Amino acid sequence: MKKKDQKKFCPNCGTPINEDEDFCKNCGKRIRNNKQEQKPKKVAQVTSQRVQMHHVPKKKSYTGLIVIIGILILLVGGITGIYFYNQHNDQAAVVAKNSKSSKKNGVTISRNKKDPKKSSSKEDNKKLLWMLMGYMAYAKKNYEESQDISSIPELVDAVVKDFNDGTLTATQNSESTYTVSNSYGDVNVTVKPSEVRVTNDGTTVTSKSELKQTYNKYIDKITPVVKKIGNKTNSAHKPSTSNKSSKKVNKSGKDSAAFNDEEMVVAAYVDNADGNSPQDKINTIKSTLEKDNNSDVDKIPTDDFLSGLYTGSYQGKSYDSIASNLSTSHYEAVYLNGDSDQYAIQAVAPGMGLDEESNRKSRSKKDLINKYKSYKEDLNEILNQLKDNKSRMSAINNEINKKADDNSKSDNNDSDDSDHDSDSNNSNQDEDTNDSDEDVDVDD
Repeated sequence: MKKKDQKKFCPNCGTPINEDEDFCKNCGKRIRNNKQEQKPKKVAQVTSQRVQMHHVPKKKSYTGLIVIIGILILLVGGITGIYFYNQHNDQAAVVAKNSKSSKKNGVTISRNKKDPKKSSSKEDNKKLLWMLMGYMAYAKKNYEESQDISSIPELVDAVVKDFNDGTLTATQNSESTYTVSNSYGDVNVTVKPSEVRVTNDGTTVTSKSELKQTYNKYIDKITPVVKKIGNKTNSAHKPSTSNKSSKKVNKSGKDSAAFNDEEMVVAAYVDNADGNSPQDKINTIKSTLEKDNNSDVDKIPTDDFLSGLYTGSYQGKSYDSIASNLSTSHYEAVYLNGDSDQYAIQAVAPGMGLDEESNRKSRSKKDLINKYKSYKEDLNEILNQLKDNKSRMSAINNEINKKADDNSKSDNNDSDDSDHDSDSNNSNQDEDTNDSDEDVDVDD
């Protein structure tokens, strides 16, 4: 159907009307103006729909927002983590600081853990107890002979008394070894897991079970001595200020004046020699060593032969010595005294022993070093010659003894010849005497 043939109806009464009619034939409703009103309305409606189609808001994308929120969360989390981390470190620093200050003040922070110092001291005292009991077992025979002791209680009382009045002294050499000393000499005591060994000329070994069975009932008497020795040992092992400073010097390695122990002993020995200046004293020692270096044994001054560097101990104190003859009966003992600034030197000879402390002279290590620091090369030259002399001693003594034997045999042969000549002379003298007697008789 064509557009023209399409019929229109009155919007008011429904009566068919033509397109060119302005009014309804039936009800008189105005048609034209109504159409004109409807067209713009339709156009407006369509336009509105188009506008709505163009302006329909698209769905918003939340990806960017999510990313931003995620970044914010990370930032907040990071800041929070850093804050708590710093808080933890600050607390740890405070604890460490308090721990240091507490250690300086001698305060133990941890109350649950055992104090290592106390447990170590307890262990040391146990070893000292075994050491004392081992020494008593070793010295029993000596005390029986020297002090007429006949029972274990008397032995314990005598040993305790000797430690209390200083007749006996004990020093700790290592974790389990000790030296017990008196005016007659030293013995070394080693505490082992199941036994105690005492070494002097020989070795005495006593099991701990035997020691416990013999001396356990006298623990109350022995314990005060253990504590006394333990206190002395602990104080002896405390680092001194001079020790700290010397460690710094040795660690830096820049102090050319520092001597090792052997150089120190040689310097002390040289300083005791004849001479006005260090060089004079050095020349005196070198002159003796030059004579000692003679290959002809007969020309070696046996009473002035520097026969080497030796070590020993007296009443728990170690010393070094330089012997000045082949029999080593003359020597000078040098006590370096550990970290102390003082050393001591003492001449020893037959009839003049280490017990004569009036012969012991104390001097300053610092002064000695300053005096000989520029002569270190000379000191080492002397030291090397001393070591060489010590290595030659055995061969020299053998040569001397061999020559002495040869001379003795030669003397014996000469003596035999002399006896033979004497007999011959006596025979002749008898004849002369007879003649003389006859003459006398005649004269009479």
